[in-house]
Amino acid sequence: MTSEATARAYYRAIDDGDYDALADLLAPEFVHDRPDRTLSGRERFVRFMREGRPRTDTEHAVDAVYVASGEGADPDGDAARDGADPDGDALPGVAVRGRLIGDDGEELFGFVDVFAFAGAIESDTEADAGSGADGDAAGLVVRLTTYTN
Repeated sequence: MTSEATARAYYRAIDDGDYDALADLLAPEFVHDRPDRTLSGRERFVRFMREGRPRTDTEHAVDAVYVASGEGADPDGDAARDGADPDGDALPGVAVRGRLIGDDGEELFGFVDVFAFAGAIESDTEADAGSGADGDAAGLVVRLTTYTN
């Protein structure tokens, strides 16, 4: 699965209430940094999404997906930013701009989510050829940073 497809599957799983599918997209050490809190660990995050989030009657409208050129590349040498692994290496990433929509059709707020992935993920060419990334954790989301307006 490409990074863009993984990001889209993340929103689909949340909107559909498919928490098993959501867990399958996340690495065990997943961290979600939100404006109001940080949730560490896949199980804690999935439990929060299932039982603790303020509203479940919402839908994520994805307006744009930005995929890092040469995913994992660090052209400016600044790997200490968000999306760096514990060794300081840049992780492959995707940014998504969208809106959270209530069940009444009203926009609750806009957001930008920045996804960082474990290891290599499929390129579009590999996805078309049907080959996958090596390793159990490759392609899983390890960090998600959310910015809202």
